[in-house]
Amino acid sequence: MNRVFQTETGIFGEGAPKICVPIVEKSREGIWKKAEDIEKLPVDIAEWRADFYEDIFRTEEVLETLKGIKMRLGRKLLLFTFRTAREGGNRSVDPDAYYHLNREAASGGADLVDLETYLDETRTAEEIGKLRASGSGCLVMASNHDFQKTPSTEEMVRRLRRMEELGADAAKLAVMPTNRQDVLNLLQATVTAAETLSVPVVTMSMGSMGVISRICGSLTGSAMTFASAGEASAPGQIPVEQMAEILKITG
Repeated sequence: MNRVFQTETGIFGEGAPKICVPIVEKSREGIWKKAEDIEKLPVDIAEWRADFYEDIFRTEEVLETLKGIKMRLGRKLLLFTFRTAREGGNRSVDPDAYYHLNREAASGGADLVDLETYLDETRTAEEIGKLRASGSGCLVMASNHDFQKTPSTEEMVRRLRRMEELGADAAKLAVMPTNRQDVLNLLQATVTAAETLSVPVVTMSMGSMGVISRICGSLTGSAMTFASAGEASAPGQIPVEQMAEILKITG
């Protein structure tokens, strides 16, 4: 039985892909203003890219900022993400500090946290177990990002399946294409994973070559797509208004 969960506008893992918009501002005021803007947009989820936040290593500041984001988002879900530099993020972080941040975010009101699967595979599995046992209700999206290449179809499916095995509630994979076949391989891997895994799958082929992967989730089974409302957090993101229209047509 597939594990799915409710969003404001539908079930994550069923139907059309849910739209997620990133918040990449550096200051608390900028972050809160962006959250207010996102609340008015036709999106399901806001992703706080906390690796851009200027006070990210001050726990009290993080929790206060997160509380303000949640209040301003209304019923939209909040995904907390500290993307490490090794996977394309804004800064480096010690693993202990990384996992601590995610635990604090989960207890502080985030609906989902993004855990990089291969920062420390064993530790990630342990942290997923801790979050589940904490009773916070926060879900975990395990992730992996390759900004250099696209692995083989079999390897991409293996990585997504490994995220499920580690206990994640959703599995995310982002890769960089070097040719058209790479994009097709990502789409095939998504179909296979969506049909065989019990957790929702989120995938994307980055850059302009991979844009098609961001708009065809209804076909491949990718449960979420990232769109931009101002500054994008990854190459190839489509403005949210355009994305909403595209999904109406394709969904």
